[in-house]
Amino acid sequence: MSAEAIAAPTTRQRRPRLGDLAHCGIAWALLICCVALLVTGLVVGERTSSYGDLRAAVARGDVDSVVVTGGMAESYIGRQDVTVHWRDGVFRYQAQVVEQHPQRRTETRAGRPVVYSVEGDLAERDAGVVVERRPHDFPEYNEVYGWRLPEWTSAATFVVGFTGLLLLISGPPPRRATRWAWFWLMWTAPPVGFLAFVVLSGVLSPRPPAQRGRRLTGGWAFLLAGVVGVAFSAVLAAFV
Repeated sequence: MSAEAIAAPTTRQRRPRLGDLAHCGIAWALLICCVALLVTGLVVGERTSSYGDLRAAVARGDVDSVVVTGGMAESYIGRQDVTVHWRDGVFRYQAQVVEQHPQRRTETRAGRPVVYSVEGDLAERDAGVVVERRPHDFPEYNEVYGWRLPEWTSAATFVVGFTGLLLLISGPPPRRATRWAWFWLMWTAPPVGFLAFVVLSGVLSPRPPAQRGRRLTGGWAFLLAGVVGVAFSAVLAAFV
């Protein structure tokens, strides 16, 4: 037997094909779109709040300007729902309140606050608060996890989600979980599950992913997605 060292066999990894490069490009585009949608939601979206929270923020001096959509003239007799919009720190908020002429009660039977006018009510807590009133135009919106987003984000979210589904079906076998497992994570726990698929499944690389060990299956992923969805909603409610 020769004394020369025998080289250990090596596994040659094939070069990325055109389809692999296309899947990788789509994955990076999806990641950029997801980040853009999240930033848009935080910047221009409005979190659903309460009129009581607005009163408290005005009294503390945290809010010095408010926009009111809707309402009625001073000579009008009756009541009407209006929406108040304000910014407290980084985030925007909106809440519903009822204006009633003359004011006979302080809240409706459903518990919604009733005031004669938002301007007069907030001035009692801070005379320097500026209230701008705009016509009631009933704008369409897309509500996600208690946030009201511009209507166009609904179509954008659908396009991103559908493209991610096509990538899951037509792309290479994903890492860390089966296709069914990633499907349940993507659609039952958005946006966490969707971002996890894009970042962790290997689609961001043009080289076919190497499978190591066992992968998460569909049944366990369905249960995990439910837990992740509840936890994400709780975190948003507590800290955002």
